[in-house]
Amino acid sequence: MSECPEDLVCFTEDEWTDFLIEYELDIVNEVGGMPVSQTSDAAEIANFTWQVLFLSPWELAYIALPMSVLAFYGLTIYGLFKYIQRKFS
Repeated sequence: MSECPEDLVCFTEDEWTDFLIEYELDIVNEVGGMPVSQTSDAAEIANFTWQVLFLSPWELAYIALPMSVLAFYGLTIYGLFKYIQRKFS
């Protein structure tokens, strides 16, 4: 092993492991938990897709009913707009 420069603190692998084990709880408590890496947008889309695919029938109905009402409203407004557009053209 090479000599450690005077301005740095060097550990062997065993010393480093002992240091981490000894002070791990203090570090985790000070930081407030282990750092969580950010997930990418693609991973979030994949997670959302899997969550939607495996919803129970009650959960699907809970989502589908309000979406159907909103779709009905939207298509009704679109239909009225087209009706008025044809009437005055």
